[in-house]
Amino acid sequence: MGGSASAASSLHDALTSLASGQPLPPELGIDPLALAGLTPADIADVLVDAIKPIDGTQDAEATRDSAARALSDILTQNNDLTNLSPAQVDQVTAATLGYDVAHRIELDVGRSIIDKAPTKGEGLERLQEMKDYVREVVAAQYAAERAANGAIGRAVIDRISRDAIQQAFEVFEEEGGL
Repeated sequence: MGGSASAASSLHDALTSLASGQPLPPELGIDPLALAGLTPADIADVLVDAIKPIDGTQDAEATRDSAARALSDILTQNNDLTNLSPAQVDQVTAATLGYDVAHRIELDVGRSIIDKAPTKGEGLERLQEMKDYVREVVAAQYAAERAANGAIGRAVIDRISRDAIQQAFEVFEEEGGL
């Protein structure tokens, strides 16, 4: 889950920098002048490409999709990615992490969940329930960490990822879904 934590942290750092007018993290390789005049959707694409370049792996594609979904979600609330509030930056970070953890569960055990269900439809429904649950756990843990500690770094994000996966497996194993 280190890749998930790294991507979520990088996105958090980039959005925080944009909102505060500070230089973007150099490791992203984004020229701030290149963002001028771009639509919010185009800025989101540039951020996704910088955070997780295309490399053809399922993990990279899952992370790219997770970041894109989280940015799309926030664009429905605020059409300016360069001026998000700290709470909105946290929302994007938690959503990116939640989507990514859910993707990884789907990649790791999705087929098993579907195969163990009485019907394919029930299996798909069960998998969706698990993914929704994981996103809720991630969001709740992220909010709790923010409230308790103020700052959230990569180590905390990584721990939140691991804890969410563990909780999901415990809950769904007890219910016979895994």
